[in-house]
Amino acid sequence: MLYPINDLPVISFENDLSKLILEEIEKDVGVSEKDILVIAHKIVSKAEGSIVKLSDVSVTKDAEEIAKITKRDPRICQVYLNEAKEIVEIKGRMLITVHRLGFVNSNSAVDLSNVAPGKETAVLLPKNPDLSAAKIRNYIYKKTGKKVAVIINDSFGRNDREGSIGTAIGIAGIRAIETKKQKDIFGNESVSNIALVDELSAAASILMGQGDEKIPAVVIRGVSFKTVEKTSIKNILN
Repeated sequence: MLYPINDLPVISFENDLSKLILEEIEKDVGVSEKDILVIAHKIVSKAEGSIVKLSDVSVTKDAEEIAKITKRDPRICQVYLNEAKEIVEIKGRMLITVHRLGFVNSNSAVDLSNVAPGKETAVLLPKNPDLSAAKIRNYIYKKTGKKVAVIINDSFGRNDREGSIGTAIGIAGIRAIETKKQKDIFGNESVSNIALVDELSAAASILMGQGDEKIPAVVIRGVSFKTVEKTSIKNILN
């Protein structure tokens, strides 16, 4: 079952995000052992101050060239470059990059929506999404005694197909890959490696939406997973 957490206030820098999230969960559905909490990265980034004012951005020639091709604000293109460690390709108005954290996505996961009035502020990914997830998980355990899993997700555009999809960028308390050894319907041995944290991220994104849904967190209950105390999203990256 998926339960939307939709009464959180607009998050700003230095809000106690763990406290706000737990209060709403307890009010809405309560906390159960082995719950999975999926949180939109944007509220994590805003609480941690991972944002940039475009007025503070110094534009390079590379950014100006990309702006001409993509027809975007050169300052935004510069932020894309600042957050990237490699440019994969330019696809229409999208700049496909390898993000500094190792993710391949569009526009270095820089977002301008639901950040602040106007379009002069951009939100970046958290500096360390795994650590952000762990802090929230530890707070919930400290306050409730319940061990949950926490996934921070974002909607990633891809270079091999159209459309974005919810993807895990930070995890705590859950193994990224679930290996299943079983038999198929004909009795043959079958081994599959499932990117469970991405599947859960995508499922939560259906409720979260991309606009004015105001659902930045989702509790998933009833999904079997392996609890792991030491884990990282890096375990899923090539």
